[in-house]
Amino acid sequence: MNRRIILLNLALLALVGALGWILRANWLEAQARERAMLLRKVAPKAVLAPPSLPRAQPATPAEYLDVASKMLFSKDRNPTVVVEPPKPAPEPVMPPLPSYNGQMAIGEPVIFLSGANNVQNSYHAGEQIGDFKLVSFDEDNIAFEWKGKSIERKLDELRPKQVVAQTGPGGNAGSKSPASGPAPGSVAPLPEANSPAARSNPVTSLNGASASKTGDGNSATNASDDGMLGPELTGGFRACVPADTSPAGTIHSGYRKVQAMSIFGPSCDWEPVK
Repeated sequence: MNRRIILLNLALLALVGALGWILRANWLEAQARERAMLLRKVAPKAVLAPPSLPRAQPATPAEYLDVASKMLFSKDRNPTVVVEPPKPAPEPVMPPLPSYNGQMAIGEPVIFLSGANNVQNSYHAGEQIGDFKLVSFDEDNIAFEWKGKSIERKLDELRPKQVVAQTGPGGNAGSKSPASGPAPGSVAPLPEANSPAARSNPVTSLNGASASKTGDGNSATNASDDGMLGPELTGGFRACVPADTSPAGTIHSGYRKVQAMSIFGPSCDWEPVK
């Protein structure tokens, strides 16, 4: 048993010696490679000489033109003269459109308009009325041409506005207090014939007379004729007198003045206020 242990120890010692010799041989070989790498000389690469710089040319006066013409701190050295364009002329103001008084479609359609002078005439499509050219019209709309521009309006917008002067019970304007009505000398638009205000409130005329509905629905007049109303016509209408210069829509003594253009010429009468 002791002999086997001795042989095993000898074998182990031989193995350790062999491993130590192999390690030393590898170390020596690595040292030799390192010395060979460090002692090796690298051949230098050939370096080309840089190209020679171009010879500086002498400056010429023409090269300073941009410096003189584009001087940042002197605007008067700029040879380019800036000419401001002329300002556009202001657009002309469009005059008021003609007033619409009615139309007739017997044969060629014709419309009745009044211009700035309030003179009513009949016009056909394509005719000139003042500064406007009548292009077309129908029962609701009308089209004009003004300086090449097309202008379209509703006929209701061109109807003349009816106004009536406010007077007091004694016939003097301005008798109403500011809290109860318009200021003295002011005018107010006429109420519609079928509106609640026209049915409930009396209509004040130019001479202070008023007309209101009675129980049987007829119009009762509280003022006598003063020469503004003409003779009575059929249907309760009154004719106009030649000397009457009141505008259309005037209410007087329970009658409203109505002017229209027919195929026989202008017509005028006074109709009862309902």
